[in-house]
Amino acid sequence: MVDLFKLKTDELKALVHYKEVLEEGNRFPKGFWAKEANQKKGIKTICRILTRYCFENLCRLEVDDLPKYNLKQLKALLVKYKLSGMVQRVFNHDVLAIIKNAYPDEFRTRKLKEWMWSKHGLWEDHNIIIEAVNDMVKREGIRRLEDIPLFNWKERLLKHGIYNVLSYFNWSIYALFDFVYPNKFHPSDFKYKTKWATPEALDNAFYYMHKIFKKKKFTLNDILLLNTSDFRNLGLAGMLVSVFEASTLKAKEYYLYKTIGDKQHQRELKEDIKNAIRQKRDKEIKERLSQVAVGKFIYNLHSNASLYNYIKRHARKNHMSISDFIARYGYIYKSARKDAAVINKDDIWNLRKQGLTYVQIAQKLGSNPTTISEMCNKYFGGDPLIPRPIEDYITVQELMNTYRVDHKTVMKIVRKNGFENHTTIRFRYLKKSEIEPALKEYVTNNKHHKFMIERYAN
Repeated sequence: MVDLFKLKTDELKALVHYKEVLEEGNRFPKGFWAKEANQKKGIKTICRILTRYCFENLCRLEVDDLPKYNLKQLKALLVKYKLSGMVQRVFNHDVLAIIKNAYPDEFRTRKLKEWMWSKHGLWEDHNIIIEAVNDMVKREGIRRLEDIPLFNWKERLLKHGIYNVLSYFNWSIYALFDFVYPNKFHPSDFKYKTKWATPEALDNAFYYMHKIFKKKKFTLNDILLLNTSDFRNLGLAGMLVSVFEASTLKAKEYYLYKTIGDKQHQRELKEDIKNAIRQKRDKEIKERLSQVAVGKFIYNLHSNASLYNYIKRHARKNHMSISDFIARYGYIYKSARKDAAVINKDDIWNLRKQGLTYVQIAQKLGSNPTTISEMCNKYFGGDPLIPRPIEDYITVQELMNTYRVDHKTVMKIVRKNGFENHTTIRFRYLKKSEIEPALKEYVTNNKHHKFMIERYAN
C-alpha cells in the first residue's frame, strides 16, 4: 500500500488531483499527462504513484497478486479507476510498460518478470523464454539436466501457467528444451510413447539403448547376455516389439553392427553370445569353488550337497570327472569318498537285452540294483525287456481271465506255434495278434475245454 508520508510534493499533488477525479468526477487538469508523455527515459514518477495507488490502495492488490491477472484485466482496472488517459496518452496502451514503470525495483530484483504476463499473450523475446523455462525447472527442484526428460512437461507448463510458450516451438517439448539447453537432448527423450512409430525409429532405438546401457554401465558381455526379460526391465519392451519384431538378436545386431538380418553378423553375434555365456558360467563356477577352497585344495565336496550336485552336473555336461573338472579352475580336489560311477542308460539297455538281471547289471557297471531299476523307470518306463509298443502285447494273466484257460494251456499254444514270448521280471508278454486268434480257435473247437466250461458253469 502507498505510504502517503513518504511521498514527494509533486507526487502528493498528483494524488490530490486523482482523488478529485475519483470522488468529485472532475477531469485531470489540462496538460496533466503532457510532460511524462514526452519523457523518453527514466521513471515517470506521476504515473508510477498513480498506478501503484490504483492497484494497492483501491484494488487491494499486492505485488505478488499482479501475475494472477492478465494484461487485459489490469488495463480494465486502470480504466475503471479513471486512468485511461495515462494508459492511452503516456503508454500508448502498453500495460506491461505501465507495470514496469510502477515497479522498477521489483523487476530489477526479478521478483516480477516480463514473462509472467507472456503466458497471457505471445512469446517473442528469447531471453524471456529462457528465463521462464529456467525458473520453472528450478521451481520443480530439478538440479541435473539428464533428469528433465523424465517429467511430464505438459502438465508442468500448465501448472506454471506458461503452456502457450510451446506455440513458439510448434508445440514441441523437445524443441523448447533444445532451445533453452542447446544440444543436451535427443528427440526421442521427449517422445516416449510415440518414438517407435516414426520413420526415425531405428535411430531412436539405437540412441535409447545406448543411453540406457551407458547409464547402467553395461560392458559388451552384459549387452550380449541380455534376454527378453532384461529388455522389459530396462523399459525397452515396446522398442523390442515395434522395431525388432521382439527379437533380442536383431536388437543387439543393430546396436553393435547397425544392420538387421545380416547373416554373417548374426553368426558372429551368436558365437559371441556363446562365449559370453561360457565366460559367465566359468566365473560363477570359480566363484563358488573359491568359497569352499582351502588354498588351492578343495576337500570332500560330498558334505556340501548343493555345490557337489552343481559341480557334478557341469562335469558330466563336459564329459569330465569331478577332479578333472575342478582342476580346470586351478584347484585340486581331495575326497575321502569315491565318486559314484557315471552310468550310461544305453549300457543298461544292452545288458538287459542280453538277459542279465538288475543285480548282474549293477555288478558289471559298478552300481547297485536300486539305481539300475530307477534308471530303467526314468529312461525306459520300466524293464527294457517289456516289448514296445506295449499296446500290442498282453500278459498271460489277462488271457487267462478273458478266455478262461489255464497258464499251461496258453504256454502250450505258444510253444506249439512259436509265438513271441517276452519274459520280464514281473510278467510274461505275448503278442495279441498271434495269441488271441489261436486262443479263440482253441476255445471254439476244443471239446475238452467246452466240457470243462459246462461242468463248472454252475
